[in-house]
Amino acid sequence: MGSDVHQTDQFKLIQTVMKKLTAQNQTIAFATDFLTKFATDSIDCESSFAGFLVAPTDDAKNALFDIPYQILNANGSQSEETTIWMARQTKAFLRTTYAVAITRNLKQHTFWIAVVDQADREQSCSVPFYRTQNAEDKVFNKGFELIRQNFEK
Repeated sequence: MGSDVHQTDQFKLIQTVMKKLTAQNQTIAFATDFLTKFATDSIDCESSFAGFLVAPTDDAKNALFDIPYQILNANGSQSEETTIWMARQTKAFLRTTYAVAITRNLKQHTFWIAVVDQADREQSCSVPFYRTQNAEDKVFNKGFELIRQNFEK
């Protein structure tokens, strides 16, 4: 039962943010370094959803997001700096109002999440995980929470 309540809360959060984006004629795109179906199951039919980019390797991040290898090597391909870069490039490339980027570091059991908003302000944070189950749900929810907070500013 707790899982059903959690899923309902997730769905409500996602739908609230997506409806607000649509009402304001704004768009959102996502970038990750892993494949997931969590977010796209909930948002792929929304008019505010602009796209989902996946770059699982350093070479893909360099090619898709133009992240220099010096940044990737110095900071790590799943670092805060790399994640912010991915969010900025996604927003610029797809010309969206918001961009959310997420990288997953399995060795450190941490996700980095970065959001770039309509004023090009960035927010980032790390989200630890101890099991892979439901970890993706948790990190995508955090992205939607950051955007919802932005509406309240």
